[in-house]
Amino acid sequence: MMRWRASAVGGFLCAITAVEAHAHGVVGERAFIEPFITEDVNPKNEFVIARPEWDHSRDGSALSVGFGLEKKISDRFSLTLDSEWDTTDPKGPGELHEDGFNNLSISPKYAFFINPAREAIASIALEASAPTGTQNVGAEPDWAFKPFLLYGKGLGDLPSAVKYLRPLALQGDAGFEVSTDHDRTTTFAHNVAVEYSVPYLQSFVRDLGLRWPLSNLIADTEFNFEHGVNGADHGHTKAFATPGVVYMDRYVELGVAGRFPLNDRAHQELDWGIIWIVDLFIDDILPWTRWQLIGGMQPPSGLPGGSAL
Repeated sequence: MMRWRASAVGGFLCAITAVEAHAHGVVGERAFIEPFITEDVNPKNEFVIARPEWDHSRDGSALSVGFGLEKKISDRFSLTLDSEWDTTDPKGPGELHEDGFNNLSISPKYAFFINPAREAIASIALEASAPTGTQNVGAEPDWAFKPFLLYGKGLGDLPSAVKYLRPLALQGDAGFEVSTDHDRTTTFAHNVAVEYSVPYLQSFVRDLGLRWPLSNLIADTEFNFEHGVNGADHGHTKAFATPGVVYMDRYVELGVAGRFPLNDRAHQELDWGIIWIVDLFIDDILPWTRWQLIGGMQPPSGLPGGSAL
Protein backbone atom coordinates (compact mmCIF):
# COMPACT_ATOMS: atom_id res chain seq x y z
CA MET A 1 0.00 0.00 0.00
CA MET A 2 2.80 2.45 0.90
CA ARG A 3 4.62 1.64 -2.35
CA TRP A 4 1.43 2.28 -4.35
CA ARG A 5 0.90 5.61 -2.59
CA ALA A 6 4.48 6.67 -3.29
CA SER A 7 4.09 5.76 -6.97
CA ALA A 8 0.80 7.64 -7.23
CA VAL A 9 2.24 10.76 -5.61
CA GLY A 10 5.32 10.57 -7.79
CA GLY A 11 3.22 10.20 -10.93
CA PHE A 12 1.08 13.19 -9.94
CA LEU A 13 4.13 15.39 -9.32
CA CYS A 14 5.63 14.41 -12.67
CA ALA A 15 2.36 15.23 -14.41
CA ILE A 16 1.99 18.70 -12.95
CA THR A 17 5.62 19.67 -13.52
CA ALA A 18 5.76 18.76 -17.25
CA VAL A 19 5.08 21.91 -19.29
CA GLU A 20 5.36 23.63 -22.65
CA ALA A 21 3.55 26.88 -21.76
CA HIS A 22 4.77 30.07 -20.14
CA ALA A 23 3.37 32.80 -17.92
CA HIS A 24 0.55 35.14 -18.93
CA GLY A 25 -1.27 32.45 -20.92
CA VAL A 26 1.27 31.97 -23.72
CA VAL A 27 0.82 28.72 -25.67
CA GLY A 28 3.03 28.48 -28.74
CA GLU A 29 2.57 31.77 -30.62
CA ARG A 30 -0.69 32.60 -28.81
CA ALA A 31 -1.13 34.84 -25.77
CA PHE A 32 -4.56 34.26 -24.22
CA ILE A 33 -6.19 37.04 -22.20
CA GLU A 34 -7.91 36.96 -18.82
CA PRO A 35 -11.56 37.14 -19.99
CA PHE A 36 -14.26 39.23 -18.32
CA ILE A 37 -16.70 36.44 -17.41
CA THR A 38 -15.27 33.27 -18.97
CA GLU A 39 -12.76 31.45 -16.80
CA ASP A 40 -9.14 31.66 -17.96
CA VAL A 41 -7.84 28.26 -19.06
CA ASN A 42 -4.20 29.03 -18.22
CA PRO A 43 -2.47 28.55 -14.86
CA LYS A 44 -0.85 31.93 -14.07
CA ASN A 45 0.73 34.14 -11.45
CA GLU A 46 -1.63 37.11 -11.43
CA PHE A 47 -3.49 39.52 -9.16
CA VAL A 48 -6.85 40.79 -10.38
CA ILE A 49 -6.91 43.86 -8.18
CA ALA A 50 -10.31 44.96 -9.47
CA ARG A 51 -13.09 43.56 -11.65
CA PRO A 52 -15.87 46.14 -11.11
CA GLU A 53 -19.28 45.43 -12.65
CA TRP A 54 -22.23 47.85 -12.69
CA ASP A 55 -25.58 46.26 -13.55
CA HIS A 56 -28.91 47.99 -14.13
CA SER A 57 -32.23 46.14 -14.10
CA ARG A 58 -35.93 46.83 -13.71
CA ASP A 59 -35.54 46.07 -9.99
CA GLY A 60 -32.71 48.53 -9.36
CA SER A 61 -28.95 48.63 -9.72
CA ALA A 62 -26.01 46.72 -8.31
CA LEU A 63 -22.27 47.24 -8.15
CA SER A 64 -19.80 44.44 -7.53
CA VAL A 65 -16.02 44.77 -7.26
CA GLY A 66 -14.34 41.42 -7.71
CA PHE A 67 -10.73 40.65 -6.87
CA GLY A 68 -8.58 37.53 -6.87
CA LEU A 69 -5.07 36.13 -6.58
CA GLU A 70 -3.82 33.16 -8.61
CA LYS A 71 -0.49 31.48 -7.79
CA LYS A 72 1.19 28.74 -9.77
CA ILE A 73 2.19 25.73 -7.67
CA SER A 74 3.89 24.19 -10.70
CA ASP A 75 3.99 25.01 -14.41
CA ARG A 76 0.66 23.25 -14.98
CA PHE A 77 -1.05 23.66 -11.61
CA SER A 78 -2.33 26.80 -9.86
CA LEU A 79 -4.51 27.84 -6.94
CA THR A 80 -6.87 30.84 -7.00
CA LEU A 81 -8.53 32.74 -4.14
CA ASP A 82 -11.22 35.25 -5.07
CA SER A 83 -14.22 37.13 -3.75
CA GLU A 84 -16.10 40.39 -4.34
CA TRP A 85 -17.64 43.37 -2.59
CA ASP A 86 -21.30 43.87 -3.53
CA THR A 87 -23.70 46.77 -3.15
CA THR A 88 -27.38 46.76 -4.13
CA ASP A 89 -29.82 49.66 -4.60
CA PRO A 90 -33.33 48.24 -5.14
CA LYS A 91 -36.11 50.38 -6.60
CA GLY A 92 -38.97 48.94 -4.56
CA PRO A 93 -40.54 51.05 -1.80
CA GLY A 94 -39.16 50.21 1.60
CA GLU A 95 -36.30 48.15 0.19
CA LEU A 96 -32.96 49.10 1.69
CA HIS A 97 -29.50 49.63 0.25
CA GLU A 98 -27.28 46.68 1.17
CA ASP A 99 -23.55 46.07 0.89
CA GLY A 100 -21.02 43.50 2.00
CA PHE A 101 -18.62 40.81 0.91
CA ASN A 102 -19.78 37.81 -1.08
CA ASN A 103 -18.48 34.30 -0.48
CA LEU A 104 -14.81 33.32 -0.73
CA SER A 105 -13.95 30.92 -3.56
CA ILE A 106 -10.96 28.57 -3.71
CA SER A 107 -10.12 27.06 -7.10
CA PRO A 108 -7.33 24.61 -7.95
CA LYS A 109 -6.66 24.34 -11.71
CA TYR A 110 -4.61 21.81 -13.68
CA ALA A 111 -3.67 22.08 -17.38
CA PHE A 112 -3.75 18.45 -18.53
CA PHE A 113 -3.26 19.12 -22.27
CA ILE A 114 -0.96 21.64 -23.98
CA ASN A 115 -0.10 21.66 -27.69
CA PRO A 116 1.98 24.74 -28.58
CA ALA A 117 2.05 23.93 -32.31
CA ARG A 118 -1.76 24.03 -32.40
CA GLU A 119 -2.04 26.86 -29.85
CA ALA A 120 -4.29 24.57 -27.83
CA ILE A 121 -4.70 24.03 -24.10
CA ALA A 122 -7.26 22.29 -21.87
CA SER A 123 -7.61 22.34 -18.08
CA ILE A 124 -9.81 21.05 -15.31
CA ALA A 125 -10.70 23.02 -12.19
CA LEU A 126 -12.83 22.80 -9.07
CA GLU A 127 -14.29 25.98 -7.58
CA ALA A 128 -15.31 25.64 -3.93
CA SER A 129 -17.30 28.57 -2.48
CA ALA A 130 -17.25 28.88 1.31
CA PRO A 131 -20.24 30.56 3.05
CA THR A 132 -18.25 33.54 4.35
CA GLY A 133 -20.27 36.36 2.78
CA THR A 134 -23.20 38.60 3.69
CA GLN A 135 -26.53 37.01 2.82
CA ASN A 136 -28.17 40.44 2.40
CA VAL A 137 -26.19 40.90 -0.84
CA GLY A 138 -27.02 37.43 -2.14
CA ALA A 139 -24.21 35.34 -0.65
CA GLU A 140 -25.35 31.72 -0.35
CA PRO A 141 -25.45 30.33 3.21
CA ASP A 142 -24.07 26.91 2.21
CA TRP A 143 -21.00 25.49 0.53
CA ALA A 144 -21.18 25.24 -3.26
CA PHE A 145 -18.92 23.36 -5.68
CA LYS A 146 -18.34 23.78 -9.39
CA PRO A 147 -16.19 21.22 -11.21
CA PHE A 148 -15.57 22.45 -14.73
CA LEU A 149 -13.63 21.95 -17.95
CA LEU A 150 -11.72 24.82 -19.56
CA TYR A 151 -10.28 25.07 -23.06
CA GLY A 152 -8.40 27.48 -25.29
CA LYS A 153 -7.61 27.29 -29.02
CA GLY A 154 -5.89 29.77 -31.30
CA LEU A 155 -6.62 29.69 -35.02
CA GLY A 156 -3.03 30.28 -36.10
CA ASP A 157 -2.99 26.96 -37.97
CA LEU A 158 -5.59 28.12 -40.54
CA PRO A 159 -4.44 28.13 -44.20
CA SER A 160 -2.93 31.26 -45.73
CA ALA A 161 -6.08 31.84 -47.83
CA VAL A 162 -7.81 32.97 -44.64
CA LYS A 163 -4.75 34.30 -42.84
CA TYR A 164 -6.60 37.30 -41.42
CA LEU A 165 -8.64 34.88 -39.32
CA ARG A 166 -5.50 33.54 -37.65
CA PRO A 167 -5.55 36.21 -34.90
CA LEU A 168 -8.85 34.70 -33.70
CA ALA A 169 -8.86 32.53 -30.59
CA LEU A 170 -11.48 30.82 -28.45
CA GLN A 171 -11.58 30.28 -24.72
CA GLY A 172 -14.38 28.55 -22.89
CA ASP A 173 -15.52 26.79 -19.76
CA ALA A 174 -18.40 24.48 -18.83
CA GLY A 175 -19.46 22.97 -15.52
CA PHE A 176 -22.20 22.29 -13.00
CA GLU A 177 -22.62 24.43 -9.88
CA VAL A 178 -23.93 22.26 -7.05
CA SER A 179 -24.81 23.43 -3.53
CA THR A 180 -24.83 21.35 -0.38
CA ASP A 181 -28.32 22.83 0.12
CA HIS A 182 -30.46 20.40 -1.89
CA ASP A 183 -33.28 22.96 -2.18
CA ARG A 184 -31.06 25.32 -4.16
CA THR A 185 -31.14 25.20 -7.95
CA THR A 186 -28.33 23.30 -9.65
CA THR A 187 -27.13 25.16 -12.74
CA PHE A 188 -25.04 24.19 -15.72
CA ALA A 189 -22.99 27.19 -16.84
CA HIS A 190 -20.90 27.53 -19.96
CA ASN A 191 -19.10 30.53 -21.41
CA VAL A 192 -17.30 31.16 -24.68
CA ALA A 193 -14.89 34.03 -25.38
CA VAL A 194 -14.03 34.94 -28.98
CA GLU A 195 -10.84 37.00 -29.15
CA TYR A 196 -9.14 38.85 -32.01
CA SER A 197 -5.56 39.84 -31.23
CA VAL A 198 -3.94 42.88 -32.86
CA PRO A 199 -0.50 41.85 -31.46
CA TYR A 200 -0.89 38.45 -33.15
CA LEU A 201 -2.00 40.10 -36.39
CA GLN A 202 1.06 42.35 -36.49
CA SER A 203 3.57 39.71 -35.35
CA PHE A 204 2.46 36.65 -37.33
CA VAL A 205 0.14 37.73 -40.14
CA ARG A 206 0.89 41.27 -41.37
CA ASP A 207 2.48 44.27 -39.72
CA LEU A 208 0.01 47.12 -40.23
CA GLY A 209 2.32 49.63 -38.57
CA LEU A 210 -0.06 50.27 -35.67
CA ARG A 211 1.59 52.03 -32.74
CA TRP A 212 1.10 51.81 -28.99
CA PRO A 213 -1.49 51.49 -27.54
CA LEU A 214 -3.40 50.16 -30.56
CA SER A 215 -0.70 47.53 -31.09
CA ASN A 216 -1.57 46.00 -27.68
CA LEU A 217 -5.36 45.72 -28.09
CA ILE A 218 -7.37 42.50 -28.18
CA ALA A 219 -11.09 42.50 -29.01
CA ASP A 220 -13.10 40.09 -26.88
CA THR A 221 -16.76 39.09 -27.23
CA GLU A 222 -18.13 36.59 -24.73
CA PHE A 223 -21.34 34.57 -24.69
CA ASN A 224 -22.49 33.44 -21.26
CA PHE A 225 -25.17 30.82 -20.58
CA GLU A 226 -26.80 29.44 -17.42
CA HIS A 227 -29.16 26.45 -17.60
CA GLY A 228 -31.34 25.42 -14.66
CA VAL A 229 -30.93 21.68 -14.11
CA ASN A 230 -33.28 21.34 -11.16
CA GLY A 231 -35.05 23.49 -8.58
CA ALA A 232 -36.97 26.71 -9.28
CA ASP A 233 -35.04 27.43 -12.52
CA HIS A 234 -35.34 23.91 -13.93
CA GLY A 235 -35.60 24.01 -17.71
CA HIS A 236 -34.88 27.76 -17.97
CA THR A 237 -31.86 29.28 -19.72
CA LYS A 238 -30.34 32.72 -19.30
CA ALA A 239 -28.07 34.02 -22.08
CA PHE A 240 -25.89 37.13 -22.09
CA ALA A 241 -23.39 38.80 -24.43
CA THR A 242 -20.29 40.59 -23.15
CA PRO A 243 -18.48 42.50 -25.94
CA GLY A 244 -15.36 44.43 -24.99
CA VAL A 245 -11.71 45.20 -25.58
CA VAL A 246 -8.57 44.74 -23.50
CA TYR A 247 -5.09 46.23 -23.48
CA MET A 248 -2.39 43.72 -22.53
CA ASP A 249 1.36 44.04 -22.15
CA ARG A 250 3.96 42.17 -20.11
CA TYR A 251 2.86 43.65 -16.80
CA VAL A 252 -0.86 44.40 -16.92
CA GLU A 253 -4.19 43.77 -18.60
CA LEU A 254 -6.80 46.55 -18.65
CA GLY A 255 -10.24 46.06 -20.17
CA VAL A 256 -13.82 47.25 -20.43
CA ALA A 257 -16.92 45.49 -21.77
CA GLY A 258 -20.69 45.82 -21.90
CA ARG A 259 -23.18 43.26 -20.57
CA PHE A 260 -26.45 42.65 -22.43
CA PRO A 261 -29.25 40.06 -22.14
CA LEU A 262 -29.93 37.81 -25.12
CA ASN A 263 -33.27 36.31 -24.06
CA ASP A 264 -36.30 37.18 -21.93
CA ARG A 265 -35.14 35.16 -18.94
CA ALA A 266 -31.85 37.08 -18.86
CA HIS A 267 -33.69 40.38 -19.34
CA GLN A 268 -35.62 39.76 -16.14
CA GLU A 269 -32.27 39.90 -14.34
CA LEU A 270 -30.40 42.54 -16.34
CA ASP A 271 -31.20 45.47 -18.63
CA TRP A 272 -27.59 46.38 -19.28
CA GLY A 273 -24.27 46.43 -17.50
CA ILE A 274 -20.63 47.39 -17.80
CA ILE A 275 -17.60 45.54 -16.51
CA TRP A 276 -13.93 46.50 -16.16
CA ILE A 277 -10.81 44.50 -15.35
CA VAL A 278 -7.42 45.46 -13.92
CA ASP A 279 -5.13 42.42 -13.88
CA LEU A 280 -1.48 42.55 -12.78
CA PHE A 281 1.01 39.91 -13.96
CA ILE A 282 2.83 39.71 -10.67
CA ASP A 283 5.66 37.39 -11.74
CA ASP A 284 7.15 40.16 -13.88
CA ILE A 285 6.32 42.98 -11.46
CA LEU A 286 7.63 41.05 -8.43
CA PRO A 287 10.15 38.49 -9.74
CA TRP A 288 10.26 36.57 -6.44
CA THR A 289 6.65 35.45 -7.10
CA ARG A 290 8.00 33.20 -9.87
CA TRP A 291 9.04 30.75 -7.16
CA GLN A 292 6.93 27.59 -7.27
CA LEU A 293 6.39 24.97 -4.62
CA ILE A 294 7.13 22.36 -7.27
CA GLY A 295 10.04 23.42 -9.47
CA GLY A 296 11.48 26.29 -7.44
CA MET A 297 12.41 29.62 -9.02
CA GLN A 298 11.31 29.96 -12.64
CA PRO A 299 12.77 32.05 -15.51
CA PRO A 300 11.07 35.22 -16.77
CA SER A 301 7.82 34.85 -18.69
CA GLY A 302 8.00 33.74 -22.28
CA LEU A 303 7.02 35.63 -25.42
CA PRO A 304 4.71 34.03 -27.98
CA GLY A 305 6.81 31.58 -29.95
CA GLY A 306 8.69 30.37 -26.89
CA SER A 307 11.43 33.01 -26.52
CA ALA A 308 12.13 34.81 -23.25
CA LEU A 309 11.97 38.53 -22.71
